[in-house]
Amino acid sequence: MSSEQQPSSAGSAAPRQEMLGAENYVQLVDIRKEYDGFVAVDEVNLAIRKGEIFALLGASGCGKSTLLRVLAGFEQPTRGEVKVDGQRMNGQPPYRRPINMMFQSYALFPHMSVEQNVAFGLKQDGMPAAQIKQKVDEMLGLVQMGAYAKRRPHQLSGGQQQRVALARSLAKGPKLLLLDEPMGALDKKLRSQMQLELVNIIERLGVTCAMVTHDQEEAMTMAHRIAIMDAGKIRQVGTPDEIYEQPNSRFTAGFIGQVNLFEGKIEDDEKDYISIRSPDLPAPLYVGHGVTGYEGMEVALAVRPEKILISKDEPEQPHNKAQGVIEEIAYLGSHSVYHVRLPSGKRVLANMTNVRRWASESFTWNDQAWLSWGDQSGVVLTS
Repeated sequence: MSSEQQPSSAGSAAPRQEMLGAENYVQLVDIRKEYDGFVAVDEVNLAIRKGEIFALLGASGCGKSTLLRVLAGFEQPTRGEVKVDGQRMNGQPPYRRPINMMFQSYALFPHMSVEQNVAFGLKQDGMPAAQIKQKVDEMLGLVQMGAYAKRRPHQLSGGQQQRVALARSLAKGPKLLLLDEPMGALDKKLRSQMQLELVNIIERLGVTCAMVTHDQEEAMTMAHRIAIMDAGKIRQVGTPDEIYEQPNSRFTAGFIGQVNLFEGKIEDDEKDYISIRSPDLPAPLYVGHGVTGYEGMEVALAVRPEKILISKDEPEQPHNKAQGVIEEIAYLGSHSVYHVRLPSGKRVLANMTNVRRWASESFTWNDQAWLSWGDQSGVVLTS
């Protein structure tokens, strides 16, 4: 992942947990999906809370879209059970499930107007015309598209088309809204704007939502909780800040954002601290808490680049420091990323906030620089 894509250390959704309802509103129990012997989804268990925006995040081919299609009913699981609000969904076709899905392409009918697109599902259900008009007006007002009711999809921008697709998905009052790469068709600036708009609309209606994305920033911004998927399995589930600050493995730490991994062996493991001997550093690494381990155990210390300080003078602290040579500098406006090569050959990334207008004058290529970090800045990983 490039430095431009690095997410913030905590998503905007984390503080909203107290607003959520039933713990097991949507349940996936022992879900397995095979295609001709290939396991696309491998024994997945998930519980989504009522009113929650839940993100399935992972690289292409990890199984997240297959899992979403199993929820929608487009695919039947090889094994396992799907429940929504206590109702078993297995065997139910998509149109009989209390679920609507908004596709990445939006799938608007090009020959229909905006209001006709939103009304389509309601007509299929046999709703009286007066109620349909009232509902369509309500939905278009919600997404601020009332003034565009008579237009056709090709007369709308990408963001406007997305609003119409969302209105159509919400018109039938689904118990569960599924979003498949919801911002994939938008440019970066519009995507950032629409992420927050979409969250506000979904929360205003209290709809439970499961979304699939490969965009880490999108998941961190929109979701209450995130599930990291890899090779059909769930690797970690947590709030955005839990996933970023407390990864449970080297895989999760490396998948979300940027990270420096210092491999080593435990030298001392006490209740209030742990020391790790790493071949990349002259002095042992020091962590301000114990772990459930043993002397000689192989572990890694994960330290995010923004937790590392870079200075020209040697820090006074005895541990968690190293000197190296600046090989690369990535200037990103708000901050710069320094690639520092240690004598061992290991490259360490350190972020510096550009509080001065010409922060590039602080360091330059081939400068000697000291790196340091606190005893609470890293996470010890055993897997």
